[in-house]
Amino acid sequence: MRHLMHRRAARGLTLIELMVTVAIAGILMMAGMPYLGDYIQNSRLREAGNSAYSSAMYAQSEAIKRNGRVRLSIDGSTVQVIDRVGLAAADAGTVLRTVTLPDGVRLSAAATVDFGSEGRTWPAGTTQTFNFIKTGVTCSTDIRCPALVVEAGGGVRLCPIQSQCS
Repeated sequence: MRHLMHRRAARGLTLIELMVTVAIAGILMMAGMPYLGDYIQNSRLREAGNSAYSSAMYAQSEAIKRNGRVRLSIDGSTVQVIDRVGLAAADAGTVLRTVTLPDGVRLSAAATVDFGSEGRTWPAGTTQTFNFIKTGVTCSTDIRCPALVVEAGGGVRLCPIQSQCS
């Protein structure tokens, strides 16, 4: 009989506990909102840099495979790899790959670099830097604009911050 009179404790949350939890979650989300915008901008810029980097590596490997010149061309927000094997300077070539950069990300100025049959830049000794920017965004310590550097010996590297590329 004694066990019948013993009451069980109530389970679950009260309305007040639930409201306090929601209020705390809202405050934490509001505190993190400014950083979320920077994170999204940085990820788009990083994605553009990685796309250009992979296209540069592809162009270099195609030049070696085809035993001739292959061009990496970035104009605005379009990255193209163009087969230039056996073509005169005025000929356009055949587009092997086209990649569009993420929304609003573009190159600061159109640029091209050719890779020769050994995977080095052509003409020999040419170095090219591609600086990426995003429309409406200023590059700073919070917004890190990347740069792609193609060195004379054929080395390709992606710098996370333009000012660190030298």
